[in-house]
This record gives sequence, C-alpha cells and structure tokens, in this order.
Amino acid sequence: PGVFHTAPYQQTHQFLQQQGFPIGYDTFVATFTTISDALEAQAKRTGNEYHMDDVGRGFFQAAFATEVADQIVHPFIAHFIAEWSRGIVYLEALAPALAQLATHYRLSIVSNTHYPALIHDHLAAMGIGSYFAQIVTSVEVGIRKPHTAIFQRALVDLQIAPHQAIYVGDTYIDHYQGATAANIRCVLI
Repeated sequence: PGVFHTAPYQQTHQFLQQQGFPIGYDTFVATFTTISDALEAQAKRTGNEYHMDDVGRGFFQAAFATEVADQIVHPFIAHFIAEWSRGIVYLEALAPALAQLATHYRLSIVSNTHYPALIHDHLAAMGIGSYFAQIVTSVEVGIRKPHTAIFQRALVDLQIAPHQAIYVGDTYIDHYQGATAANIRCVLI
C-alpha cells in the first residue's frame, strides 16, 4: 500500500519530463509495459535474453518515434530499476548462512535478469557479494534458464563437472528442469 502501489514509477516519469519528453504518467506506464511484455514474450519463445536498455530504446521509439542516446537510455532505465527495487527485502539471516556455506562450498549465482547491475548492486548492499565465486546472468550469456547453456557456462567458469554441482532453485521449469537437463542435481525449494 502507499505511493509505490498507486504510482510506483513517479521518479522515472519525472526524469522523462526533465529530459524534454512530455508524456502522461498512464501513457508512460502503458507504453513501457507494452514494450517490456513484447520483449518478454519473444524471450520466452526463443530463450534469448534481452537487456533493459532494449526496453528503454523500444519505449522511446514507441512513445516518441525517436532513437535516443545512451546518455538518456541508461539513466532512464537506472531510475526505473531503482524504483522497481524498492520492494526488495534484505534478510538479515542470509549473510551468516552464506558465510557458513562459503566455508565448505564455492557458491555461484545463475540468474535470469535483464539488468546485471541489479544483481551485483543488491549483493553489495546486502554485504554478501564476496561469498560468491561467480555470478552468471542470462543477459551476459545471451540465453536464459531453463536453457542448458546458461548452466553449462556456470560449470565451465567454475571448472567443474555437472556431478560436482548442486543447484538450488525455486521454480520447476526454469530451475529444476533446466539444471537437471544440464545433468546437475537440483534441490527445488
């Protein structure tokens, strides 16, 4: 409840206004959502990941019939991500649990994400980034889970065989089926 629920992207909308792109809030949200949904549907069909900058460029093309420079797209998307992230909750018990696991195992993150900085920034804010030997993101690999290529990339980077890894995930298709298709044992939570 509150401001985030009723108008979650006010600062992103204000950024557009300040940069000389007049657009109503509801039109901004509807256009952004349309572009994002189209890219998401395409990614689900192909398995190829897209970057949030693609959403930004598509938005400016759809809303204003113009291409804009990275100096506009990057902060536009950064504002959006910052506002989207306000709902993320950091769990205090996570750091000690990861610290204990990291004394016995090499930890890795394999994440479907359209914005790699999101993962790195939140790990840093939680003070847990140092516990991970690697972070493999779908946008950097170009392929998203459940495709085996993203899991295989993690294994290659860790220089281990599939039987030496355990993947812990929370979705059946992307995590369980993806990891097991790559011959990695998976624990589904």
